[in-house]
Amino acid sequence: MALHSARLAGLNVPEKHFELARKWFDTTGGGKHGGLYGYQGPGKKSPAMVATGMFCRQLDLDPPTSPRQIESAKLIGINPMRSRTLDFYYIYYATLALYQHQGPIWDKWNERLKESLPRLQRKTGSRTGSWDTSRGLARNGGRVASTALATLSLEVYYRILPIYGFRGEEEQAPELKKKKE
Repeated sequence: MALHSARLAGLNVPEKHFELARKWFDTTGGGKHGGLYGYQGPGKKSPAMVATGMFCRQLDLDPPTSPRQIESAKLIGINPMRSRTLDFYYIYYATLALYQHQGPIWDKWNERLKESLPRLQRKTGSRTGSWDTSRGLARNGGRVASTALATLSLEVYYRILPIYGFRGEEEQAPELKKKKE
């Protein structure tokens, strides 16, 4: 993300750095198409790392129709956010990645996001407006990190345009054209 942000800011970033990042992602991606990422390699995939890897590949313009992107999206689709054990790191990166990906998996994720997160926000007392501490990778950041990631997740489509633009059905991967359930 830093490399792409630097380029967008007009800094000269040699292509070699992007090539090395791609090579590293290739070593961490498992599954049939390399779209299932793990924190310590492909053998230990986790939904949070799949979402993060998927989004980083999107920044490198890996197309939404690539088998790797489809594999990542499917895994996220079968691992919805859980209201009782929120992992805000996963929610944030899954929201970023699925928003870029678009399609039915994004639609379903977004509906659950818009329903769940506001409902779980503290409504009374000294913690009004915040979210309880996350589990997973954001746990150490406490209430501040949880609230920041929840807020960023809810407003992703107000601050980020889809890398690939908004696509119609004809531009989606065949596996993603299924009707909403």
